[in-house]
Amino acid sequence: MLQIIDDAETLAAAQSLFKEKIIAALPQTIRCTVAGIGGGFETEVHYSPELDLWYAQQIQEKKCWNGFGIGAPVVGKKVALAAEINFPADGINRALSGAFARDEDGRIFVLHRGKIRGGKALFFRYYYGKVASADDGGKTDDFALIAALDAADFADKLAAFVRQILAIKTAAKAH
Repeated sequence: MLQIIDDAETLAAAQSLFKEKIIAALPQTIRCTVAGIGGGFETEVHYSPELDLWYAQQIQEKKCWNGFGIGAPVVGKKVALAAEINFPADGINRALSGAFARDEDGRIFVLHRGKIRGGKALFFRYYYGKVASADDGGKTDDFALIAALDAADFADKLAAFVRQILAIKTAAKAH
């Protein structure tokens, strides 16, 4: 069974590798404003025309914020946030959407708790990707399995996950 990673050093290393893998797959950088709840912020986003995916990151005191969107950003304009996969800086934080987990062989996986507006039940009602059970600090829980960090198709799986988040949000609005 997967084990949720909770120590600060391993979380920081996993977040660093997560960012490195994404930036390698999203070669263009564009300065724009990421729109979100509570306004937005100006930053440099990484983008791939092939994946039609952009990525922005903010390291905050208690979490690593990772935002994603679909569509080509335009310099100086706002881009709409499609999904967040945020990881705790230390420990386990079930209020955040993202989690890193390790398997018995030491491979690290990116998981999502299903925390989106509308709730976890709504997320898993419409989610059609892989689900993995993990030991979440002594409690077994189900997660959306995005990909292993060392997967050759990591960026493709991540882009597909972001698109699925958008589809889930659309389906939720229809009901």
